[in-house]
Amino acid sequence: MAQMYATMYKSPHNTRAHIVAYKLKNVPNRYIMQKLPWLPWGQFTRLASKIKISPYIKLGHGQAFSATHKYIYAIANDHLLRHSSQSEEIMQISKKDLQIKRIWTFKIWNRSAKDGRYMHNATFLNDNKFVAVYHSSTKHRFEYWKVTRHGDSWQPVEIGATKGEFMRNNSPVQGIAYDKKRAHIYLAFSDYLFKVKRDGKVLANGRFHTGREFESICVNNSHLLINCQRKHGISIP
Repeated sequence: MAQMYATMYKSPHNTRAHIVAYKLKNVPNRYIMQKLPWLPWGQFTRLASKIKISPYIKLGHGQAFSATHKYIYAIANDHLLRHSSQSEEIMQISKKDLQIKRIWTFKIWNRSAKDGRYMHNATFLNDNKFVAVYHSSTKHRFEYWKVTRHGDSWQPVEIGATKGEFMRNNSPVQGIAYDKKRAHIYLAFSDYLFKVKRDGKVLANGRFHTGREFESICVNNSHLLINCQRKHGISIP
């Protein structure tokens, strides 16, 4: 049975949050978890008994949050930083007890420390590799980086780039997903999706009319799953 993991922030400016975990079979309908503060006490306690909550931990802004078989990974970044060469932190969190198991720091530079790549959106492919997207507003391009763990270091390699801007209004990337089978990258903007080859070539795009802000996406076999904003949380299957 599918397990749901959601991040719960006190405000959109926080970089620390709780992770909330529960099995979908324990939720009577798709909307009930959005109504927890207003449920009758008896119904609330029945639901709460099936929910696990992590300590209040550093998770970043929530759009570099993904999972492997045993672990949840979050890149604890600051979404207000732009064109920064500051370090970022990778949090490895056990699915079993929602406790942090390991913390790594990493930086991505493009040939020079003066040309930093501060990542806001990333997805972990396994326990030793993640793919991230970087938007250079000065060079008007989107870069795709594969970052691989070697011991306790994480080594980045640029695997592709897209010249130009996807969105004319400078809308930020709201999520990234990677299709391992087809080696395609998916980028989400609010109400827009783009399918891109690893080298950066755009293959397709689509538009939706949700009226809500996209917050994350993931690939499940041949389907894309999209999470839309609700009380500043994101979730993955």
